[in-house]
Amino acid sequence: MFLSNFRIKRTLSLVAFMVSLSGCYQERNESIRLMNQGLKFSKMSKQSRAVEFLRKAGKVDPTNHRAFFYEGMILSQRMGEPEQAEPLLRKAIELNAKHHEYHYQLAVVLADTKRWEMVVTTLGVALERNPQHAESHYRLGVAYEHLEQVDQAQRSYREAIKYNARIPQAYARLGNLYRRFEKYSHAAQVFKNGIENNPRDAMNYRDLGLVYRAQERHADALEQFSKALKLDPGHSGTLFNLGITYAASGQAAKAVQFLNRYTQRRASDEDPLRLRTAERLIKKLKARSSRSKK
Repeated sequence: MFLSNFRIKRTLSLVAFMVSLSGCYQERNESIRLMNQGLKFSKMSKQSRAVEFLRKAGKVDPTNHRAFFYEGMILSQRMGEPEQAEPLLRKAIELNAKHHEYHYQLAVVLADTKRWEMVVTTLGVALERNPQHAESHYRLGVAYEHLEQVDQAQRSYREAIKYNARIPQAYARLGNLYRRFEKYSHAAQVFKNGIENNPRDAMNYRDLGLVYRAQERHADALEQFSKALKLDPGHSGTLFNLGITYAASGQAAKAVQFLNRYTQRRASDEDPLRLRTAERLIKKLKARSSRSKK
């Protein structure tokens, strides 16, 4: 997810602000040296070696909260081990609770393990320390949505957009909440705002197309899906939606064309029901075409 990749790159760069201490702080100097070496290995995609050096840094100086934080970040975001990362992030918070980033990244780990109530609590602390942190507002909205607290989710997504208009996922989540309750005009406006602020991201074009399709505005839907496909040519959902919409608008040949592309290029985690729907519709459209030629 864009948030994770962006966040760890930006966070790891913070090590540049760590300066060596002198004299009686020999242990801290050695810990910082080991930490820097670990971060170099991480940038070289040698994550196991990175963790090895960061672990040594924490042992040499058990008060070096950044060593625990960076080790937790690498384990969760680059090695896919959130359970191992959690105690390290909690240790960093225990040593220095003032950093909103520590609480935010702990919330990311808790979200990975779907502990949504704890995510809400942890992000609340992060936002106390930095009320304008857009990513915390966004993830708080996601947590509220999983807890079916829709009003709170909407407020959180709006706050995320307020503080950072360049998060297309926030528009997508907010707009799709409106779409879920058939508030199509509200949803369409959210997606249009998302497109205006993120014109090179395909997500909000796709979502706006779904709104138009629900309103049976097939030409408008096709326009938005086509724009999305230009930006993200391999997206299986866009191919599927183009096929379905062409079929609904009576353009059978185009529908078969895009549905065939969908079945050939579907994602590895594709919804089996959607795949069967596409295959049945292809068969139905071809059969209809054959009958019309007789």
